[in-house]
Amino acid sequence: MSIEGRIAVEVSFADSATSGGVQSLKKIQLADTTGYTAGRAVIVTGTCGTANVTVATSPTTFRDASGAIVDFDTDAGIIQRFAFSATGSMASCQNQAGAQAFSSGGRVSVTDAGSMQAGEEFVIRTEASGTSAWTLVIYGT
Repeated sequence: MSIEGRIAVEVSFADSATSGGVQSLKKIQLADTTGYTAGRAVIVTGTCGTANVTVATSPTTFRDASGAIVDFDTDAGIIQRFAFSATGSMASCQNQAGAQAFSSGGRVSVTDAGSMQAGEEFVIRTEASGTSAWTLVIYGT
């Protein structure tokens, strides 16, 4: 299995201030891109409400393009990052290592997985009433 992907974060802030009849505009742009050419990646989608939805990392039924199981429960299999996106109500995704991501309106949150161990789960739920459709991307080696 080969993968090619990238996680990009681009932010632009503008701040205006008026002093002595003169208006000034301060603008800051930040960008960071991390490319990935090797490793394991899975994409999981679903819906949730206020009840927890769990996504197991091992054993799994995740399959790659060739049909082989994508499993992070090996000595070399380490989950390094996850990306989370949700529409509808504000939703959260948390792993058992305590790393957490929040999303609503389709915004994507990218988080380091922390000290997540093989076989641990992700827990997804909305933070208020309502439901949310979500997508979780798990990346590791």
